[in-house]
Amino acid sequence: MESIPLHPKGSIEDPMTDDSDPLLDHFDIPHPHHLHIRTAHWLWALHLLFFLLSFSLLISALRLNRSSPTDRKCAEQVSAYSPFTHLVEYEDVRFQGSLFDTNPYKGAPNPHLDAAWGHITHMAQLEITAEDMSRLNKPLTQVKVAETEGNGYAGGIEVFHQLHCVNLVRQYTYYDYYSQLENRPAEFHDSNETLRLHVDHCIDMLRQVIQCNGDVGVVTRSWVKGRALSYPDFSVWHKCRKLEPIAQYSKAHEIDTEPTKLADSLELSEPPCTDAAPDQICP
Repeated sequence: MESIPLHPKGSIEDPMTDDSDPLLDHFDIPHPHHLHIRTAHWLWALHLLFFLLSFSLLISALRLNRSSPTDRKCAEQVSAYSPFTHLVEYEDVRFQGSLFDTNPYKGAPNPHLDAAWGHITHMAQLEITAEDMSRLNKPLTQVKVAETEGNGYAGGIEVFHQLHCVNLVRQYTYYDYYSQLENRPAEFHDSNETLRLHVDHCIDMLRQVIQCNGDVGVVTRSWVKGRALSYPDFSVWHKCRKLEPIAQYSKAHEIDTEPTKLADSLELSEPPCTDAAPDQICP
């Protein structure tokens, strides 16, 4: 009988355990450690992608915010401090520049025209906080509102004083009409000397406002039949602040009660800022 060869333990040639079996070459059985590494790589890639996407969205939002500032932000950039900057809304307006244009504020005096001017020239008294007074570079010795109305200070929005000045100059150019008792505004009850001082004050206030704004709008010119010289086109487009929201707020928050002069109120010997240096804080 032929003897059966003996093989050392573990060296039996079993096709199921032969690493050289070509069938096994088609299968890559991953080691658990390799699976963990691959999963970690995918998670890291996803986190990186999420970070880059979030960063891109943040940059886009910042650019959008920078390119589209709010009306309030625009107003704050081009204005001295005011507690009423939040009222500013902008709109595009083409000025009426023709000599022959008509509107409710233009022309010979009449009751309807005076009513239109009255609507935009009333400077309501509003309450200003002590903090706002400091930011306005105004001393806390100035007039306070009546104690029944609050603990703040009396103040009004300046655009209405400027419009009052335009109206006073307009009225002065129609002196014969407005000097008549039935048409006479309060300012025309003053002496002629005081009225003249008032008008000159208003002219100079308007001069300062116009110089301060430094309008760089462009006045073009056109040829008109029958005219030898070209004709200026003053109907220029402007970015304007809407007056109505400011007027509505002013009316809604107006303090009707006159301020009360207290015993310890500071009394000046002359009107504030008379002959004061431009950088001086007036008492």
